[in-house]
Amino acid sequence: MFFPFGADLWLLCYPIFRMFFASRLSAPSIYAIICVVPCLVSAQPCKRYQTRRRVRMSGRQLIRNRSLFVKLLLSMTAIVIVTVILISSITYMISADTNIQNSIEYNKSILEQQRELIHKELHAMKNIASSMMMTQSYLYHTINDKLSVASLIDLSRVLEEQQKLSPYIDSIYLAYGKLDLVLTSRPDMKTSSLSSFSDRSWLPEMSQETGSRTVWLTDRSSGTAQGKLATSLMQKMPLIGPVEGAILINLKLDALFKDYLGHYRNKKGTTLVLGPLGELLYSETDEAAALISQLDTEALSSPGNGSYEDDSRWIVTYTTSDLTGWKFVNLTERSVLLQGLNRIKMLVIAVSGLYVTAAVLLSFYISQRLYRPLKGVLAYISGSNAASVPSPGEGAGPESASPPAADEASFIRQSFERLRHSREAILSEKERMETLLGANRSAIKEKYLSDLIKGRAVSPQSGEQEKDASELLGLKLDFARFAILTVELEELEEQALLNDSTGKLRFHLFQYGLIEEFGAEIEGEIFARDDERIVIIHAVPSGQDELPAELARKLQLHMESRYGITATIGISRISSGVQSVQSAYEESIEALSLKMYVGKGEIVPYAIVSSWKQDEQTYFYPYELETKLLQALLQLNEEECAAIIGRITQEVTARKLGKANVQQLFFQLSGEIVKTLVQTGGDMTIVFGDRPFVLSGIQTLRDMETRLLEMCAQIIEHNREKRLKLNDVTLQLATEFMDKNYNNNITIETVAEHVQRSTSFLSRIFKEATGTTINDHLIHLRIKRACELLRQPKYSLEDICREIGYSNVSYFNKLFKSRTGHTPGQYRLLQSADRIAEASREEPESM
Repeated sequence: MFFPFGADLWLLCYPIFRMFFASRLSAPSIYAIICVVPCLVSAQPCKRYQTRRRVRMSGRQLIRNRSLFVKLLLSMTAIVIVTVILISSITYMISADTNIQNSIEYNKSILEQQRELIHKELHAMKNIASSMMMTQSYLYHTINDKLSVASLIDLSRVLEEQQKLSPYIDSIYLAYGKLDLVLTSRPDMKTSSLSSFSDRSWLPEMSQETGSRTVWLTDRSSGTAQGKLATSLMQKMPLIGPVEGAILINLKLDALFKDYLGHYRNKKGTTLVLGPLGELLYSETDEAAALISQLDTEALSSPGNGSYEDDSRWIVTYTTSDLTGWKFVNLTERSVLLQGLNRIKMLVIAVSGLYVTAAVLLSFYISQRLYRPLKGVLAYISGSNAASVPSPGEGAGPESASPPAADEASFIRQSFERLRHSREAILSEKERMETLLGANRSAIKEKYLSDLIKGRAVSPQSGEQEKDASELLGLKLDFARFAILTVELEELEEQALLNDSTGKLRFHLFQYGLIEEFGAEIEGEIFARDDERIVIIHAVPSGQDELPAELARKLQLHMESRYGITATIGISRISSGVQSVQSAYEESIEALSLKMYVGKGEIVPYAIVSSWKQDEQTYFYPYELETKLLQALLQLNEEECAAIIGRITQEVTARKLGKANVQQLFFQLSGEIVKTLVQTGGDMTIVFGDRPFVLSGIQTLRDMETRLLEMCAQIIEHNREKRLKLNDVTLQLATEFMDKNYNNNITIETVAEHVQRSTSFLSRIFKEATGTTINDHLIHLRIKRACELLRQPKYSLEDICREIGYSNVSYFNKLFKSRTGHTPGQYRLLQSADRIAEASREEPESM
């Protein structure tokens, strides 16, 4: 509440009326004097200039050393400054260490992502090498210990086609040791003998015994005039037995690393890639390349992931490729990480400075408040002494020559006897203070009632004082039988009274308007507790126990009909005695808490709460229903989700859970729903916006059920759109792959592996989209190509079988006949006959 004269007025007035009405003025004690004198000093009327001057002069003469205030201020200030320095230092150290550790974990995550992206491309190249090895074994044919021309043409074409499969393949070599021959996809050299081939640095590795027939070569000479170093994948042939040749795929390593490492990177650091022997394969900057010699080779030689901080300025994070043995290293300057803490440092310094300033001011204020009673006593005593000191023309008595006191305590002891004679002056101030209390009676009355329901103004020894306070403030309170009604006003969105720019002030004024309007009809007191609640302490005569409920209905009907405001009212049990005021108020608040179940705009007596408590359990969460809800959500079954959420609401209502349990259940269930969205790759911001769920708008079970249904509906709609897009992309990739590779003897497993989906899933969506199976589609492509080749007489059946990926001519004949109704030979004859007939028809026309 806002008091017109501030909170100090109450602190000044309350001790006086307690002393006056408890008849404590008759006991001359130092306690009564210290409590009363500051009030008198603060309320002292203006004196003449000469009197004030005499008071100041007398105060200086009576006390030589005023040291108590300075001691209080210095001790409190020292404690505050030391505490702030320690807290600030520890906070900054913890923040710096946390930032470094978070950076290391983040760098590890980035490096692992980069490594997996590179692995994806390298595995693709291994698959290309394996596919080429199988293809060349099928196309390899020699005549007189030399490669046949047909095989040479086919193998050269295969090399060119395989090179186009990946943008990161520079060239491909196919070497045969026995034939002393190497085939390349390079445009400047298609074939060469091994002995005269310019790029020969890989030949020793081909003949060297290794554990695996797939070898990664780094930093080898490419044999070009520029002297560039090359990185290659060598696949020795055959897989079993003596090595007779090899397939060598030369990589565009710089392009590969720039595309992947340049996009997925940590902007605060730089990335290096080192070979198995520590050679530099890639560096984002020249500065990073120059730091290789400073790296800890012993630490980097360890397998797996790791990190360390060197003695200079770098934080090194690394991960090892299990496929190639390459090291992906991230270098981050410690100073760059700590630059982000400069703002935290400045913020800590600023907050510390503000805290120290505020604490010093608070220390000064507290010291003043601690010193103020003593200062008031000293001022009052000094004034009394000054009043007794004669003016310069009146002469001085023997008492005016008393020596000054050493400090404040000595001064009080010396002056106590003189202060005992000031009782008449204190009594004269009593009437003035009563006048001052009358002018601020309303504010003090509301403060007293607020303290009363909190239990602050009630004590076992304060019966007479409470009676005096009620009489002084004019309270209409009868604590023989009473009930407390707590009114909570609900904000309506369409109510302009509560939603404009000055809504809070107008709502506050509206409360006091209601209090003034209902005050005359209430047998008790009505006052505002806070911005949303009005408290009524109402007397209940014997035999009229329904009076509080009738009053609540009357208030509710009046506010709704006249102002359009909905109110929820909690009613306590009928109590007696001033000691029961606090418990009665708490009962009305507890009744209001049932708004979650009964809804807004209801009258809730405490009797309902009592029966509700009997069945209340400590904690409940529907784990089984949660599992079913999440399964329905993943299955995109919106009706099932709605049914399960309805069952959860029924279960909560049946168990009569407390408000805290219901709120916790809502948050946990909402979190699991959002977690399901995130686990399926969804973006929470795209689906729900910036505020997924807000507790302030959820006050009842119906609100909770509505919000959960909205969340499930939004997730299901998002996943349906996402699934449709994903299926379209998968089908496009599968179709393109089959169109390009149907002649490579591919199967449904090969297609599924290419699109990274399971065979059952791919078969299902392909069947739904095209009406045919993947195997039928592959056969259709091969038969279609066979028909094109059969129209050309130069191709034999064996050539056609090899071209479309079949090795068994008999099987091809059966399959072709089952699809077209004719054998390949019959189909070729029919096509020839058609061409002859067409030519014969065209010849007469030309004549």
